[in-house]
Amino acid sequence: MKTTVPINRSSFIWVLPLVVSFLGFGGCQPSVEVQSPLSADGVTFESLGFESDSFELSSTEESQLVVFETLFVEKDGYRIPGDPEPERLRAFFKDLRESYFRKAEGIDYSIVGKQYHTLTHAIDVMIATHALLRSGGGVYLSKGEQAALLIAALGHDSLHTGVSNAFLVSTNHPYLAETGTESLQEKRSVEYVLKLLDKHEILLVKEGMKEDLREEILEARNLIEESILWTDITRHKEQMEKVSALVPGLVGSLHKARQEAGSQVEENGSVAGDLDLASDAYHTIDKEKRVLFASFLLHVADISNPGRDWNTCERWAGLVMNEFFSQGDLEKKLDLPVSMNCDREKVLVPFAQIGFGKFVIRDLYALLSKTLHSGGSYLLNNFENNQRRWQEIEKEVKASGKPYSIKFDPPSKEGGWLGETTVAQ
Repeated sequence: MKTTVPINRSSFIWVLPLVVSFLGFGGCQPSVEVQSPLSADGVTFESLGFESDSFELSSTEESQLVVFETLFVEKDGYRIPGDPEPERLRAFFKDLRESYFRKAEGIDYSIVGKQYHTLTHAIDVMIATHALLRSGGGVYLSKGEQAALLIAALGHDSLHTGVSNAFLVSTNHPYLAETGTESLQEKRSVEYVLKLLDKHEILLVKEGMKEDLREEILEARNLIEESILWTDITRHKEQMEKVSALVPGLVGSLHKARQEAGSQVEENGSVAGDLDLASDAYHTIDKEKRVLFASFLLHVADISNPGRDWNTCERWAGLVMNEFFSQGDLEKKLDLPVSMNCDREKVLVPFAQIGFGKFVIRDLYALLSKTLHSGGSYLLNNFENNQRRWQEIEKEVKASGKPYSIKFDPPSKEGGWLGETTVAQ
């Protein structure tokens, strides 16, 4: 059963800086029904994709491990350079998983619910990244780079506090002494993931290692670092400009590989066997460009919710806005200016979704579709449908004068939600 949370709001005006700060978030904690655990039976490498239910697949620690092993341990999974043993991988996952349950010092978690930046979100982004690779993105990357990108996806929000970088800066949080003010939480995630890899001797350069493997490992670690840093939403515009300039060369490399292979291009511009051309296409692209494109794929996966089916889109929107509002509640308690999009009494949720889509998502997915015809079109088409739904809701709100009720349906406790649940009577 889903709990609806009515929010009283007055109108506000959308501006671009608000959009750029959108992923800072904060949330309320109403009573919700405790759902019974769901298994991950039938999960395969090929079945995981945009339509997978990440909430179900993240509902228990067992189901989470099934997803991880399907992607990294099973025979057809991603090959991590150095081929670490399954037990090392499982231990790495256990430690990385734990990082999503930590609470940061100096943050009042009786107010900040951390409904969005959870382990469930991390697994969702990992699955979405996998879907992007399988729907065409993998053709531009080596197998080792693809595996590294999946690791980055799983760890990109490790140690996240549940509040924005800007909040941590404005409150002079102790983390600033470690990272500085730019990409604060992204830097902490990078450091933590790389330390865990070292701890479990995964992607670790060792004495006597062959030079080609050493180079592959160093490149994988660099990709993990760069791609996580690029998930900082304040770098969105910069990344869009860089990737836009990159696209003609990427498409040219793929076109040449298709010609050499004699592949037949379908009407929608895709080729069923494009992923088989990866060994012919990726090596013609500079390493720096491949890292940039991989980072772009992770950025897309990180904010792919507006391009999923409507129920998934609306559910994540409810979580992200709740987490955002809880930051605003904490700011009010601390007598601080309330950050943009954080005031539950002023922010109109449908308008926020429409604005974020207009200023960020539409161009992002359109650029993606130039390189990934299948994955890009899927996200873009769903996004346009979802935007129409939000616009219809917006009209209803204006016509009735009744506020939109957030569909608050959080992840399970094992999926990372820190809030309180009660059994429905």
